[in-house]
Amino acid sequence: MNRSDRIRDAFRSVATTVINASWERIRLAGAINAEHPLARRYGSMGRGSYVAFPQGDCYNAHAIHIGEDCFIGAGSTLAVGMPTETYPADTPPVIEIGDRTTVGKDCWFVARHSIVLEADVTVAPNVYFTDHNHTYADPWLPVGKQVLQGFSVRVGAGTWIGTNVVVLPGTSIGRNCAIAAGAVVRGEIPDHSVVVGVPGRVVRRWIDGEGWVPPLTNEVVVVEGWPVGVRPTDE
Repeated sequence: MNRSDRIRDAFRSVATTVINASWERIRLAGAINAEHPLARRYGSMGRGSYVAFPQGDCYNAHAIHIGEDCFIGAGSTLAVGMPTETYPADTPPVIEIGDRTTVGKDCWFVARHSIVLEADVTVAPNVYFTDHNHTYADPWLPVGKQVLQGFSVRVGAGTWIGTNVVVLPGTSIGRNCAIAAGAVVRGEIPDHSVVVGVPGRVVRRWIDGEGWVPPLTNEVVVVEGWPVGVRPTDE
C-alpha cells in the first residue's frame, strides 16, 4: 500500500467515526420523551415513553395518547385525519397506545375513528394499521374521492404482531395473540390465537381444558430466570 492509499484509508476511517458519532448524538437529541417540550403536542405521553428520531408524520397529535414505558420506532407515522384537517382541541383519543407497548420502526397508524393498542403489545417494523377505507360503489367516481367508511380497531394486551402485517378496519384482536409476518387481518380474532396468511386465518388456539389446538410441534423450554406467565384474574 502506497502513501496516498494509507492517507485515504486513514481519512475514511476518521470520517466514518465522526459521522457515526455525530449521527448517534443527533438521534439521541432528536428523540422525544415525556419530559421533552414536543411531548406536549400529544394528548398525553406517560413517564418512560420514547419516540425515536427521526419521527414519521404526525397529524392532530392532541388526539394521540401514549401510555407509560412505550417505545415508538423511528419513522413511524401517527396520523389522525389528513394533513389538511384540523381536529378540535377537545377531540377524544383517536390513537391510544397502552403501557409498555413497543412499536417497531416505519409503522403506520392511519386513524379517523379509533385505533387502540392495549398494554404490552409488541409490533414489529413496517406494520400498517387503519380504521377506515374508501368505498368504491360509484363506478364513475375516482375511488380516492368516494365516501370513507370507518370501523374501530383494537389489539388486545400482550399480542405480538409480526413485520409487514396489515390490520384493516373493524379488526378486534384478542389478548396474547401471535400474528405472523405478512398477514392481512380483519374481523374478530379470539384470545390466544395464532394467525397467518392473506386473508389472515386462525391456525392454532389455546382452549381451556384442552390446551393448544392443534398441539404445539415443539416443546416449550423453560429457561431459568425467564418470566413465567400468570393467568389474569379476569379470565
